[in-house]
Amino acid sequence: MKRVVCIVWLAALALGVILALAACGAKDLTPPIQDIDLARDQSAKAEIMLVRTAISAYTATNGSLPPAATQAALGSFASPWPANPWTNAPMAPGDQKGDIVYTPGAGTSFTLGVHLSNGTVYTAP
Repeated sequence: MKRVVCIVWLAALALGVILALAACGAKDLTPPIQDIDLARDQSAKAEIMLVRTAISAYTATNGSLPPAATQAALGSFASPWPANPWTNAPMAPGDQKGDIVYTPGAGTSFTLGVHLSNGTVYTAP
């Protein structure tokens, strides 16, 4: 008898949740994966600023830009080295989400960015 009461109670609870979602416009709910990607995008943008600071410190110390924006080249200027929010591995150059895009320019100018979840590259200011 207790099992039947429990099953009926759970079914009523599930129906209540479904009705509540329908009443509040369930179509307006953001899929959780989209929220997670947005959070990872924000984290990647913050982490790339640490890489930018490391490039500036390297340039100030050595008088020239680093050959690459990697942990091997810049790790002593950024500790701990930032992690890719999608893989939790150290950020590195590449074409996947959370990967670094670094292009040295003339003199001490450079562009630095990071791949985001929607396929675009965020350029660090």
